[in-house]
Amino acid sequence: MNYAEVVSHFVHAGMPAHEVDVMLQPLPLAVVPADQALATLAGRLRRLTSEAGLSLGDRFCLALAQRDGLQAWTSDQNWKKVADAAGVKVVAIR
Repeated sequence: MNYAEVVSHFVHAGMPAHEVDVMLQPLPLAVVPADQALATLAGRLRRLTSEAGLSLGDRFCLALAQRDGLQAWTSDQNWKKVADAAGVKVVAIR
């Protein structure tokens, strides 16, 4: 998941920023740095993912899964359209 998107969701819904921070702080999350190598992989996915309407954040998640051999979990069914071509196993959570 993209941490910025999670924070953005709750702030947009009206939750005060401090409350979002307090809510998320105890969760066992690993925030992975978006270094140049990961950014390059995400950038290379643009052509493949653009017709499916995937965002830059989506591409970063797919790039991380691709690089580290992980499953990519999402509620966006469009990820399934590019999973095989991206070399990523996508798990739909709804």
